[in-house]
Amino acid sequence: MHVLSTIAAHRRAGALAALLLVLGGCTTPDAVRQFVTTARDATLRFSPFVQDIADSCVRRKLAERPVTEIADNAGLATGACREDFDLAPDLLGAMNVLAGYLNALNSLASNGTVSYDKEIDSFADKVQSTAKFPAPATDAVKGLAKFLFDAVAGGYQRRKLADALKKADPHVTVLTDTLGHIIGVEYIRDLDDEADSLKNRYIDAMRSNQHNDAVALLLQRQWMRDLAMLQKKRAAATDYQKVLEKVRDGHKQLASRAGQWSASELAKELGPYTASIQTLVTSFQAASF
Repeated sequence: MHVLSTIAAHRRAGALAALLLVLGGCTTPDAVRQFVTTARDATLRFSPFVQDIADSCVRRKLAERPVTEIADNAGLATGACREDFDLAPDLLGAMNVLAGYLNALNSLASNGTVSYDKEIDSFADKVQSTAKFPAPATDAVKGLAKFLFDAVAGGYQRRKLADALKKADPHVTVLTDTLGHIIGVEYIRDLDDEADSLKNRYIDAMRSNQHNDAVALLLQRQWMRDLAMLQKKRAAATDYQKVLEKVRDGHKQLASRAGQWSASELAKELGPYTASIQTLVTSFQAASF
């Protein structure tokens, strides 16, 4: 009887251990919360890039004016860059939607309830595709905004996290790719064009003062300062594009493992994405805008 009771006790202990493992599998590892929080916080670094897209255009237009001109042509330059100024609200609104989605994931992962800025709904309703912000990106914005609306209306809890990840992943991919291309390709091209215009302006200034060595030296020093600033911005844009790629890839990894949480495995898989985002953000914070 003693042997039988011992066996039964072992069986009960084994069943309890199995139950604890199952329950443990239902919890969301810290790695998930750390990743989505880091990704969400990185979206707050987006606005300086958007602002400088238009500002770079204005600086370039002014640099293309005659070097001997003395006039306030900022208004003309701003008008010539209207397309970039008009694009800014769409870019900022789209990133706000992505940030809202990531914040919702954090709430779900923390077993909380979802809330979001209701301006997201009105933005998603009115956003329209443009040459620089194409239809797939606007569709992604609308898809993520719909998730946020449904999450609040339906009182989503953590059990909805897996479904959210799977359904939202294509939208996250499209949106991060689009915003990354605008910052990491188009904005960098704008900076390169600005650098060329500035260089030509300094060359013209040097030619008009070719017999004054002191002025030439000052022009060279100012050109090097301007060039260094543009190079900082260029490096920052490259880093931010990589941030968005890490957000995209980390989310895709989460979606592929949705509902199969394992603290140790997810820590290994998500940890590098989280660390990379943090490192890149620290790197480009040094750039001046």
